[in-house]
Amino acid sequence: MAAELRDLRVKITIETDVWLEAEARTTGRDKPEIVRDLLHRHAETALHKANLLSALAASEGIVGQEGAKRR
Repeated sequence: MAAELRDLRVKITIETDVWLEAEARTTGRDKPEIVRDLLHRHAETALHKANLLSALAASEGIVGQEGAKRR
């Protein structure tokens, strides 16, 4: 089953557009696919970092903002 996709419209700089065009021409992929893949990888990395931070903080007895525990 394919992942659910949501629409996003965004304006980009000329430099970004030129880079996307070059990337599209050299890879044979279209610009939206390139942007989608970049954002997806960034989101996966950010989520992994957040999960790791949460686990490390918990292992040190540090809890979230509400009910924050100080040493």
